[in-house]
Amino acid sequence: MKKSLLMVVLVALVATVNAQKIGATAPKTVTNQPKVAFMPLMFQENDKGVREYVNSAREPYEKALYGTFEKMGIARIDQAIVNNAWRKVKDEVFNTALFELPDPANLVKLGQDLGVDYVVVSRCHWLVRSPWVGLGPKTKAHATVDLWIIEVPKSEFALKADQVKSDSTEKAPDWRLAVDLFLAPISAFSGGPKTNHEIKSGVLSLGKAIQPWLEKMQTTSKIRIGG
Repeated sequence: MKKSLLMVVLVALVATVNAQKIGATAPKTVTNQPKVAFMPLMFQENDKGVREYVNSAREPYEKALYGTFEKMGIARIDQAIVNNAWRKVKDEVFNTALFELPDPANLVKLGQDLGVDYVVVSRCHWLVRSPWVGLGPKTKAHATVDLWIIEVPKSEFALKADQVKSDSTEKAPDWRLAVDLFLAPISAFSGGPKTNHEIKSGVLSLGKAIQPWLEKMQTTSKIRIGG
């Protein structure tokens, strides 16, 4: 029942988003289509930063986040264009290795320069442990996610989800988003190698973080940025 209700809400949100004319005038070929700029996503495992093998864990997270906006009819700005625009705002390359959330005021400026409706920044930190239990190791991954969605024309946080946590032993909650928004059902990632635990915990935390925005785009709890 909850899943069906959430799907109805999502459909309603898509209709609402497509009906609005927000921010900069869109090109004539895509009139009124909202646009989003994503800052490079940040990932970290334990306290050692991101290693090459983490790419297989980060990919489902990226596809889930990007795919959610795509299914809502919000066009993603090319990443190279976003990166170049950030260099103009800050006079430096955005360094994901620092694993630091940027100044929200600079994100608003970036969005204004690009003429987009939303700017999104997100990071995911995995804490992975494999204690020895019985005859072998028992792996468990905890994911902590920060997800900001800034509504540029209003200089507001449409979503400010900080330190949203999940672990890979959790059961996927009943309120989770329709699975077709993600690379695969959350329940598909269970047991097995460390990567599966990272994927499951990361996607769970992302789902928890983004759910309020999908259910209710316009809220009275938005936080004004600057002034």
